[in-house]
Amino acid sequence: MTAQNGAVSSQSSLDVIRLTGELDIGRRDEIKRALEPKRSTGPILVDLSEVTYADSTVIAGLVRLRNDAEEQGRRLALLIGDARLARLLQYAGLAGAFAVYDDRATALTYLSGVSS
Repeated sequence: MTAQNGAVSSQSSLDVIRLTGELDIGRRDEIKRALEPKRSTGPILVDLSEVTYADSTVIAGLVRLRNDAEEQGRRLALLIGDARLARLLQYAGLAGAFAVYDDRATALTYLSGVSS
């Protein structure tokens, strides 16, 4: 595990959760901790751009995070670099449940609430 795995940082009022590598049941506790939202009020960017594999463990964590974010009135966006992960969301019937981006700048624009 590298220092980047499960890293949570705050950039101004934005919470960034960055996960990398293979995300499976063996990393369940790490994934769960990383995907617990901080009790701040800003938007959340989940950076999965360097994830090489993900299973249902990640999907479950993302759904919990999305529900928490909605309850808190926070915007949430996923940054996905691998089309296989986007397909996993689609196969799980969650394609429309998340704002998914493959470009960080576009995701940040969405999170800022700025219309393009």
